[in-house]
Amino acid sequence: MPTGMLLALLIFLVTYILISIRRFGRFHIERPAVAMLGAALMILAGVVTPQDALGAIDLNTLALLLGMMLLVASLEICGFFTWLSLRIVEKSKNQFQFLVLIMLATATLSALILNDTVVLLFTPIIIRSCQLIKANPVPFLVAEAVSANIGSVATEVGNPQNAFIAIHSGIPFAEFTMKLLPVTLISMLVAIALIWIVFRRDLLADSSVVEHRRSEAKRWWNVFRGEISKPIDCDAAKGCIHFEHMHRSVWFVLGAIVVVFLGFLISPQIQIPLSLVAFMGGAAVLFALPLLNSEATPKRLMGGVDWSLLLFFVGLFIVLKGVDVSGLMAEMVKAFQTTGLGLTDVTGLSAFTAVLSNLISNVPAVMLLTPLVSVQSSNALWLALAASSTLAGNATILGAAANVIVVETSERLGVEVSFWRFIKAGLPITLVTLLVSIVLLVIIG
Repeated sequence: MPTGMLLALLIFLVTYILISIRRFGRFHIERPAVAMLGAALMILAGVVTPQDALGAIDLNTLALLLGMMLLVASLEICGFFTWLSLRIVEKSKNQFQFLVLIMLATATLSALILNDTVVLLFTPIIIRSCQLIKANPVPFLVAEAVSANIGSVATEVGNPQNAFIAIHSGIPFAEFTMKLLPVTLISMLVAIALIWIVFRRDLLADSSVVEHRRSEAKRWWNVFRGEISKPIDCDAAKGCIHFEHMHRSVWFVLGAIVVVFLGFLISPQIQIPLSLVAFMGGAAVLFALPLLNSEATPKRLMGGVDWSLLLFFVGLFIVLKGVDVSGLMAEMVKAFQTTGLGLTDVTGLSAFTAVLSNLISNVPAVMLLTPLVSVQSSNALWLALAASSTLAGNATILGAAANVIVVETSERLGVEVSFWRFIKAGLPITLVTLLVSIVLLVIIG
């Protein structure tokens, strides 16, 4: 193995091992710090030249993410997410309804705005609501992570890897959504069913119902209703959530988001890239919202931006540039092709992406595979890359950034979501939804 490739391999492995374990002895390791260290090592080792490193940083992707984050921060300051959580509690008569509404709300918001930001804001609300309605929060947290990933498949701004694909593929926003929305809808039905099956004991009104169901199968419908009908005290729950009112400036923010999405739809006609549309929308809100809402200061709005995610991207751009220019990526592809699957069809690419996403997480997996898919000039392969990288992220906690955010935020709030409880639901959901996406994308062509 050439020296450059060996150095790239060592740096790559160290970077992703540290990103995965997140802890080293007593020290907690932040993902952006590791990615930036990996980037620095690639430059110091001579794998990547300083000029190549600067050229590897994709400003379009960063601008798209920054603009969307500013819009989400504006919604949070206006009280939109707390208001939505209150409506969910109000409409839920039992834990099953609460589960479904949480999943649908998370999936819908994740399709419209970045899923990482949605789960960051929603996780504390879910835990607080579960404590108030006396429910085990773990099933709802796993459901939140899974539905955030599935919902984000539907649009080019649903997650960071889709944003990256949008910039490099040039697929129009409307076409992307039209092709992948069916994948999202069917996958959500699968996820709701499997979450219920896996966590049904946590959601039952009484464990004796299970035995009753076994002994009196002919009364299955009544028993099923009993299983999902554990009542929750909505009034008590709502009374414990501090919320005065949603500021009227939220209508300005919602209007800005509508304009941004209209810009996404007509971007091919007006020849303005998605990144600039999102950036201009974020900039407009950053300037105008403080004039309408005294609490929405520019400092507070910018504080709502996940700058660590942007730095994470900067570091990954350079690390993965080293993997590419050293020839390491070409060797990885050759090794996969010995399995008999190729990367020039939807099935092979989806399988390879799914495996790679769970080894190194879905964002870097997409960055690694983008040069290979670009050569093929196939929209079907771009869509397969987007769908499989995101759906594969549901298999384990480390498969997607949204999963990590849910688990770490929960841990800080005193709720532990174990690796095995997550994979117990996440792995079967991943396998079934990947199959769904492959079949639909092959049919669509």
